[in-house]
Order: sequence, then structure tokens, then C-alpha cells
Amino acid sequence: MSRLSDRSVGLFLALWAAAFAAPLGCGPASPPVAKSPHVAKGGGATTPETLKSATSVQTYKLAGVVRHVNPSAGQVTIRHEAIPGFMGAMTMPFTLKDPKLLDDVNVGDEVEGSLRVEREGGEVKDYELTDLAVSRPAPAQGLSLNLSGGKPSLGAAAQVLKPGDEVPDFTMTGQDGKTFRLSDLRGKVVALTFVYTRCPLPDFCPRMDTKFAEASDRASANAQRAERLRFLSVSFDPEHDTPEVLDRHARARGAKPPLWSFAVAPHDQLSKVARPLGLTYGPGKNEIIHNLILAVIDADGRLARLETGSAARSWEVSDLLKTMYSRLPGSNG
Repeated sequence: MSRLSDRSVGLFLALWAAAFAAPLGCGPASPPVAKSPHVAKGGGATTPETLKSATSVQTYKLAGVVRHVNPSAGQVTIRHEAIPGFMGAMTMPFTLKDPKLLDDVNVGDEVEGSLRVEREGGEVKDYELTDLAVSRPAPAQGLSLNLSGGKPSLGAAAQVLKPGDEVPDFTMTGQDGKTFRLSDLRGKVVALTFVYTRCPLPDFCPRMDTKFAEASDRASANAQRAERLRFLSVSFDPEHDTPEVLDRHARARGAKPPLWSFAVAPHDQLSKVARPLGLTYGPGKNEIIHNLILAVIDADGRLARLETGSAARSWEVSDLLKTMYSRLPGSNG
């Protein structure tokens, strides 16, 4: 039996399923439909205490297409079809209890499984994905699904950068409205991540914001050293995340440029760096499919460290700062 991803994703799914009737997760939705009052067996309305303790379990069929696989983390992202009576079609990451179940699962595979949902007091409490199986293999072997840009496409698998490799340059616009390139930060040690301001999952973009806030705050304690460090959060949602939106978001998160700043890049520029860093994202009107990336780039523009998927949200702030400090020119690290 495999278990779905992190508890916070579960909370989001519960709230989303209960509050919205639209088929996708990030767009506008119809208001929830009022339900009839619960009636107890004795004929009277149930009390809040009765509703709170009531539990039920229901199993739904899940079918979809695999968008991303991270076997080492036991994580698979599935673009699943609408589940009648429960939720609309959307893309979600699932962390399986047994990573070996992903040994024969590849990007592009059509899969089926059973979604076991446990409710308490009418709200989703927990859920499990069972019997996950490939119903139709991907159309080609040795190919990868590229979601970095306007449309998904299958192509030759890109080589992910390794420590010591030069990080491709790309152009972006900062929260101040000024255009700059990644190469303009040469001479600084840069911690780079990719986010979007509308992300509703607590364990994704909001967690990266929280960790960058803590890391930049701790780094600022030494002004001379902080001058040689940069924390950069780049949005892959140019349709919404304008410089004005990013500036408001940055202020709300406590970002203090230039140490920690936000920027946004168009899709053609993101495509230059996304696949080499292992970033998977699919911009759309109602949702954005994405994984998480944390990259540390040294003062010469070369990759010092790269974390993707679940590892990109589980790093410790002290460990990140240790990596960055060790890459400062003149350090002994």
C-alpha cells in the first residue's frame, strides 16, 4: 500500500475538494453547494460532537499520466483525470511509502490506482493510493517530458548539471522593474530557487520563502559577508507575477534586497536554465505544475550544490549557509 504525499498537501486537498467545484486547482471556482442537515438515527439533528467523531472511508478510481518521477525520494507527479464525486482533474505529487513501486514507472506512462479517502466529521482526514499500476507505457523510451515553456513536449533527456559545471545565463526582471542577467551576480555566491506567488501548497513555494527568509536574516548578521551573498527567488509565472506583484510579495515575506530579492523570467529565458537544473514546470491558466529546486552557484557562476524534489524542501538553513560560506572567495571551505 502506498501513501500519498506530505500531510500539508493533504490539508490543501481537503480544503480544495470541500470548497471548490471547478476542475482545476488554482483558478476561480463555483461556491460550495450547501448540504442538507445531518439527521441522527433517532430522527433528531446530530450535534457538533457527533459530527466531529463520525468517520467514513470511500475508495475512488484514479487514472492519469505520469509527469515526473523521483525514485530516490519515492515521489511521482501524476496529472490525473477528474474523480467523480470527489475532485476535478489536476496535477499532484504523491510520495509513496515504498519507493521500489516506482522502479517500472516512467514519465509519460498512463497509470491507474485506487484512492482511499478517510473522512472525519465530513472533512478529509487521510488518504492512500493503492494498486498503482501502469496501464499504458510511455510512447517512447529514453525520452523525457519537457514542461518548461508553453507546451509539454517529449524530447531527448537533458543532462542535469553537476557541481563544477557552469550554470547557463538567462535574463529576468527584478521586483524593482529592472532587467538583469544571472551573470550580473558574478562575484557573489547565489542561492537560487524557483517559485510562484499563487502557490497554494504549504510545503512548496511558501516553505522555500520561509527558509530563504530565515537564511537571509541569519546571513545579514555579518554585513561584510552578506555583501557577497545573494538569495534569489525567480518566478516561473510571468502571466501573473509582475514586478509589482513580486514587490508586494517580497515585502510581505520580509525580503530585503539586494540580499534576498524576487525576479520573474519569461518562458523562453527559463527554458535555458530549467532543464539543466532539473526544474519541471508547466504554466497554465488555472494551475502550475512544478517541482522544487535549490541551487547554490559560486562566485564564478559554477554550480556548487543542487537539490531537487523533496530534498529541495528538506534542507536545513544552517547547512545551506555552511555551503554558501565555504564558496566565498578566500574561504578555506
